[in-house]
Amino acid sequence: MRVCVVGSGPWPCEEGAVVTGPCIRLRQFVEPLAANRHEIVAVLLEEKLRERVPIDCCQEAIAVTPEDILDPARIARRVDLAHVSAVVGAGSLMPAAAACRLADHLDCGVWVDYFGDPMAELHAAQLRQGGTPDVTTRDHVWKFVRETALRGDAFSTVSAPQRHALLGQLGLLGRYGNQWHVSRRVHEIPCGVPAEWASPAERPPFPGILREHGLTEDTPYVYFGGSWNVWLDETTMARALIGALGANTDLRFVCMGIPTGPAGETIRAGLFRDLADFVEQGRAIDLPPQSGATEEALLAWAGACLSLDRTIPEAELGSRNRLLAMIRWGAFPVVSVEAGLEALLVAEGLAAGIHEANAVRASKEILRACARTPDRRAEDRRRALLLLETLIFERTVEPLLDWVAHGARRWPAMPQGGLLDAWASFPAEPERLFGEHRRKRPWPFR
Repeated sequence: MRVCVVGSGPWPCEEGAVVTGPCIRLRQFVEPLAANRHEIVAVLLEEKLRERVPIDCCQEAIAVTPEDILDPARIARRVDLAHVSAVVGAGSLMPAAAACRLADHLDCGVWVDYFGDPMAELHAAQLRQGGTPDVTTRDHVWKFVRETALRGDAFSTVSAPQRHALLGQLGLLGRYGNQWHVSRRVHEIPCGVPAEWASPAERPPFPGILREHGLTEDTPYVYFGGSWNVWLDETTMARALIGALGANTDLRFVCMGIPTGPAGETIRAGLFRDLADFVEQGRAIDLPPQSGATEEALLAWAGACLSLDRTIPEAELGSRNRLLAMIRWGAFPVVSVEAGLEALLVAEGLAAGIHEANAVRASKEILRACARTPDRRAEDRRRALLLLETLIFERTVEPLLDWVAHGARRWPAMPQGGLLDAWASFPAEPERLFGEHRRKRPWPFR
């Protein structure tokens, strides 16, 4: 089958690419489809137009801008969509909306992937802005959520909690109808890894950039990498690091986070402001973005890694690719929200949970992880590789492969609307809706 996959760029295997969660998600969907002999046309959302994106497993791959991606006619003029029988929107909300519109244009089935709950992510961003709802942004995001949820023929989420939330959202939008098998249209596709990640490999050489900062193979350090997103708990992170660095004078903190807009810059600046004394001592090191090989080496030599998030809906519904990169080489994540992937790693003994904003416990777990013996670290890595074997790309996307193999089955549109029509939930107060009933008997819900 010829399949069009719409996602967020850049392609993570490109040299010099700044790798983010959504572009990893694109790879997670594209490579297994190609490996199963489907012809892939890829459309990537980027800031600039590119006539060709170097994706070896795709028949065609282009990059389009936000101004073009939502217009199926513009995309059709730039890439050959002939004989496309299914469209997949992967990784973020705008590609999902673009996939739905392309599917309408081509009259074919569409798979909608929500890589995290869009409304929960919006909530996290608005908390960073003081908690005042931006009604314009809220309505803009909801418009795309509603459009994609009403149009999708099959769905995927990044976690089991998010799948349950999406089932509720689809019910409120009237998608259930009179069908018995609604649940079979909504699937959990967790964060995944390339197949080679599950195979033993020699640890990469100690990163030269750390030698430039005075570290050696014997220097213990705790690492933070990934994006500085709005759901991070940088306050607990700073307090935990202050405690750990104060308790072990040999310990270092190494960071190579990627800011995500002004909020990310503010979060990073706040953390290093709290760590100013250790920055002056050369014990808190803020690195600029590095190549993929260097980041791999940074992870491979770290003792502990941090993934501390605030206790908000986004953290409970979403997931973190960075956790899988951490455990691959035997580093030990310290996590704050025990939901989804975090809960799995804690249960498997591959991560330490601190139960929300417990900086004292986080400090102790950092010290414990960095004090592991080489044998213990090797055992942790062995067990991590067994877990990663279950999360290789092709295994995680089996529901998608099955949907495509069976002809991209459609979900007939429901003629009736749902309870959520725009932002309204009920057209009147409960007392007015049930007033007549109330006069006949006591209020039934008290």
